[in-house]
Amino acid sequence: MTEAVDTTAPTDVSARLHRLERQFTEIQRLAQFGSWEWDIATDVVTWSDELYWILGLAPGDLQPALGAILDRAHPDDRDMLGVTVRRAIADRVSYALDHRLVRPDGDVRWCHSRGTVIANGRGEQPRLYGVTIDITERRRSEQFLREFISNAAHALGTPSAVIVQAAHVLADSTLAKSDYDAAMGALTRQSTRLRELSTNLFDLVALDTSAPSVMFGLSIMLGPVTLADKVRKAAEGLSPLRGVALDVDIDIDIDDDIAVLAEPAELERVFVNLLTNAQIHGGPNISVTASRLAGEVIVEVCDDGPGIPNEYLQSLFAPFAKRQAAGQGPGLGLAIVHQLMRAFGGAVSYHRVEPHGSVFALRFSAE
Repeated sequence: MTEAVDTTAPTDVSARLHRLERQFTEIQRLAQFGSWEWDIATDVVTWSDELYWILGLAPGDLQPALGAILDRAHPDDRDMLGVTVRRAIADRVSYALDHRLVRPDGDVRWCHSRGTVIANGRGEQPRLYGVTIDITERRRSEQFLREFISNAAHALGTPSAVIVQAAHVLADSTLAKSDYDAAMGALTRQSTRLRELSTNLFDLVALDTSAPSVMFGLSIMLGPVTLADKVRKAAEGLSPLRGVALDVDIDIDIDDDIAVLAEPAELERVFVNLLTNAQIHGGPNISVTASRLAGEVIVEVCDDGPGIPNEYLQSLFAPFAKRQAAGQGPGLGLAIVHQLMRAFGGAVSYHRVEPHGSVFALRFSAE
């Protein structure tokens, strides 16, 4: 029988290994995890390029070392991380924990680290192998979800409590006419508020899908919609706020039949939310203008109020943005506008006008 002979050339093996290394590096980059190894006997640490990036460094910026990671651990997590690693080595066990790392620019990253102690059974010092995974975005999403649920529960709880109280009052058969009217008014107002809030919450969920469809009562079918008509209807349907005179100047500087790609009822809703926002947070003079630009229609909703402070800009279009005036709703209006514009294939942005004033710019695809 002829003995099989391995004819693979050394250069082919080397090329294959090099290709596998490049593939593994790319996998780490895509998955945002860095691998490392600590030879405890020689105190030599090696780690992958991705671990440098997680630390906010470029490969080769510093000599790999366990101390380099501990030094960059968040002060509140440093002792926990060090104790966990030392205990794993002493007990020859694996470990897993979440902790924070602080990059040179001060950015704090959440990481999940896992380590495994491997010994050869001959009493020699073991090696510690591990991975560090950047889970910052996941942690931020979890925090956002917790805050969203908390805010939603609070926003729903307030009108619910008023409704329950009004119901108890109305159950009194000896109630005076004036008290009856007051309780019935509170019941009607808070029931309407509760319904609107529930609808907005459901719509936020529906609009946050990749393909908006009939879901929670929301259906978006895009088509050409006359812009001026929807702006006027939105302005006519607003209730004047006490002390705020609404003066909406609808200046469509092309023609009255300019159209955009949208859904009629939801487009009107966009303008209702923006005009209401201008009423509450802006000045008494509000204008809506439109112009064509390179196949798009740009609509600007402007007011002459004080403008939005810089500290609120980062979360301006987030649900329950904490900038609303007391008693003026839970802060879902701009979040709905943002999601609806995405569903239309457009976008919304904000900028301040000096010396004072706000502009919300809507970008639509022209019909």
